[in-house]
Amino acid sequence: MKKFGTVALSLALAASLTVPAFAADGLLISPAPAGDAGVMPISAPLTGGYAAKLVLNGSELDSSAIPAAVSPDMVPLRLVAESDHGSASWFEEENQGFFYLGDARIIVNFADNTILVNDAPVEGLAEVVSGVTFIPAGVLNLVEGFEVAADGDSLTITTPNNDPMIKLAYSIMDASGIYAGMKSDISVFAENFSLAEGTFEKGFMFTGFNTTPDRLLVAKLADGADVDAVKEAIETDRQAQEDTFSWYLAHNLPKVEAAQVVVNGDYVLYVIGETAEKGVELFNDFAEAQK
Repeated sequence: MKKFGTVALSLALAASLTVPAFAADGLLISPAPAGDAGVMPISAPLTGGYAAKLVLNGSELDSSAIPAAVSPDMVPLRLVAESDHGSASWFEEENQGFFYLGDARIIVNFADNTILVNDAPVEGLAEVVSGVTFIPAGVLNLVEGFEVAADGDSLTITTPNNDPMIKLAYSIMDASGIYAGMKSDISVFAENFSLAEGTFEKGFMFTGFNTTPDRLLVAKLADGADVDAVKEAIETDRQAQEDTFSWYLAHNLPKVEAAQVVVNGDYVLYVIGETAEKGVELFNDFAEAQK
């Protein structure tokens, strides 16, 4: 993770800041970046709704409910964060907004609209317009793995979630009805089950909280990997879930018993969810396309 000190973004804000307002759901709606830090200014007009076209990992975001920013090259932070599988929270007592983007977080102090990236202050100020929090686009370039590029009135944002395997994982989670908020690198799974070093070339695992057995493991096996050992490790984990949910919140037990484990070419899938079989279809389509 990058460590950031005070970073000069040379941001030019077009107008004075407004008093923070909050969305009806109690959370801040966020827009975002302006400034340079490798991002050219956007020439979008300031009247009406939000004028810039936001493209996140190849998909255009729906910004129709976002108001116009005071400065034309700011972006709605909550929209970006939640669209990238992150989250946003407002802490009233501290008067702060916390925006989580993967392993990083951006904090906005609404008393003075200052911005912190991973607890380190950066130059440039947030804007709040009609309950929507905007930050300069260049701030996103300070988050590891994030890149922002501007072309005319378009902002293209690329994040670590642009990885095809991560996209597959999120698609499987949606299709399988998985409720799992904890993401870890596949190396954690390998270590927990004493698999040989280098068993996986790449992969991710998502696990549920204590009240759900939901699981998703998507990984690419390394050359020469012991597939039987991987299957045994997965079954050990599945059995642990069965042992737990046979007596605790037992309505989850059918999901565990219907767990799916599939090896297709160099790829392995382990899924516990409401409709795990739908995830298998997506996985097999992906694995076949890699052959």
